[in-house]
Amino acid sequence: MKNLGLYIIIDPNNIGKSDLYRLTKDIIDAGVDTIQLRNKTSDNKEVIGQANLIKKLCDSSNKTFIINDRVDVAIQTKPDGIHLGRDDMDVNKCREIFGSNFIIGNSNATTEEALISSKLHLDYVAIGSLFETITKKDTIPSSINVIKDLKDSKFKLPIVGIGGINKERAYSVLESGADSLCISSAVTLANNPKKEVLDLKKIMEKYGK
Repeated sequence: MKNLGLYIIIDPNNIGKSDLYRLTKDIIDAGVDTIQLRNKTSDNKEVIGQANLIKKLCDSSNKTFIINDRVDVAIQTKPDGIHLGRDDMDVNKCREIFGSNFIIGNSNATTEEALISSKLHLDYVAIGSLFETITKKDTIPSSINVIKDLKDSKFKLPIVGIGGINKERAYSVLESGADSLCISSAVTLANNPKKEVLDLKKIMEKYGK
C-alpha cells in the first residue's frame, strides 16, 4: 500500500477563517501525503460536496484521500480509504463493501487494542490520543510507549501516531517508531498551514519517513 506519510485531518468546521479549497491546495502543494476528511456534524449533501472537492485535488496530485467514519459518503464519492472509530462500522463488514484494494484503518489507544486490530483485515492502525488535543473531545488517552511496545513486538501493520501532535512533539513520536504522523489543528488552524507542512516534512525526512 501507499506510504501514508504526513497525514492531515481536515475538519471543515474547524479550519478557522481558511477556505477549504485553498487550505487543501496549499497543503498538497507543500507535500502532504494523505488527507482525511472528518466531518461528523454536517448533512450528507454538504459532506459529499466537500469530499468531491478534496478528492479532485488529491487525485490530480496523486495524494491519498481518506474519509472518516461516513461509509455512506465513501460509497458515493469513492475515496482511497476510510478510517473507522470504535463506534463505527465493523472492519470486516466495511471490507466486504469496499473490497481488498481499499485502505481501511482504525483507532486504538492500548497495546491490547492494537494487537486485536492486527487480526482484522486492516491496512494501518492509528495509536492515540498521544497528547492532549483540542480537535476531538472524546479521545481516549494513549502514549508513545504503546507505539514503542508494538514496534518491539515486531508489529506488522503500519502505525500512525495521532492526537495533539505538532512540530515540537513530532520528534518523540517518530523516535518511538511511528510510521506516519497524523495531525489536524496544528496545521489546519495555523497562520501558515503550508509552512507547517513544509517544516513537518523536513522533520520526517530526518527519520526516513
